[in-house]
Amino acid sequence: MLDCVLTMDPSCAWVWSMSSIFVGFRVLEKAGLLRIKKARVTHDFLSGGHYPHRQIVELRADGKTIAYDMADGYQDFDIPELFDKQLESVDFYFKSNYSEEFAAKLKNKDKFKNCAIAYDCSCPGNPFESLLIKGYLADKRYKDAAYTLAISQRRQKNFDYRSFEADNHFDDYKLLFWSRLWAEELIPTERMSEYYPHLSHAQAKEKAEQTYEMIRSINRRRIETARVLKEEFGDLAVGGLSGSETAAKLAPDLITDDECVLNRRKYLDCLKENYIHVLSMGLHGCIGARYGETFAAGRAFLTDPFLFSPYGDPKEGVNYFAYTDADSLAQTISKLLTDVDLVHRSEEANHTFYQEYIRPDVRILATLKTAFPDKF
Repeated sequence: MLDCVLTMDPSCAWVWSMSSIFVGFRVLEKAGLLRIKKARVTHDFLSGGHYPHRQIVELRADGKTIAYDMADGYQDFDIPELFDKQLESVDFYFKSNYSEEFAAKLKNKDKFKNCAIAYDCSCPGNPFESLLIKGYLADKRYKDAAYTLAISQRRQKNFDYRSFEADNHFDDYKLLFWSRLWAEELIPTERMSEYYPHLSHAQAKEKAEQTYEMIRSINRRRIETARVLKEEFGDLAVGGLSGSETAAKLAPDLITDDECVLNRRKYLDCLKENYIHVLSMGLHGCIGARYGETFAAGRAFLTDPFLFSPYGDPKEGVNYFAYTDADSLAQTISKLLTDVDLVHRSEEANHTFYQEYIRPDVRILATLKTAFPDKF
């Protein structure tokens, strides 16, 4: 049996999809395939120069070190040569939002592996919540510790990964879209230099401008999507944009007050109902948690073309339907709404895809088979 030591930086508590890593290990432990010998916290991942950022879950087992990188994209990988040096100290580095283009630049590309889509979920006995409490206590953040303790059991029950799963089919469908707009603020060069001390002043300025334009582009795309759904499909389209200062400024008429998207529990219930989901890429082009939730629920969905390469290689026209602008979005939706059999085939394909690639225990087991082929 593989004895595992899992480590995370508790300052990444807001990266809820990290929880799915621990869920995978916990479910495999209950199945008798491994043992979580210890789960611990550290603040050394970044300060010690071990990794490009803090959004890491580290596994140490059988003399090997494995990293699970849960960052959105590659904003922390400005110098491939530096990352190559960091790769020398690990046996495998599994990257969420894997980029074949970036991997090709690496000398240690054989260590850099694709990690399947994640989403925020939990399970009974999940170490993630207890690690957050441990980290807060170590940092003397007692209110945060008390709050996490109060919600930990509720999280483990309400966000149990099995509660996301469904394999339902319906005779007719509506559309579900729920997204947010990001604040459009140009980060001062000095602050960007603090975030990325390895960059020159000119490089930090360029990165700040690129980040600003990236956010503006994402916001415009989400506004366009929400507007097409509202104007072209009326009551068939449920949801819209979350309320925020940015949304109130840029698209106040698209802000939703529908409880099925404003209430997290009701939203999770809606995932399993008769909706075709409309999704959009996240910050830095990431394939966000809503994709994992959608696969788990076995739903058909539309999306921007993938910027990264999802593990398992989902197929356009089978697992998902891509749109590139307002016209292609409206045309593809109209096709799906009038071809229920096509929707059902996509739902079946996504239910299978989830079971084979995304379910938390299957996702982690795939990485362990790569890292420890003699044990799995």
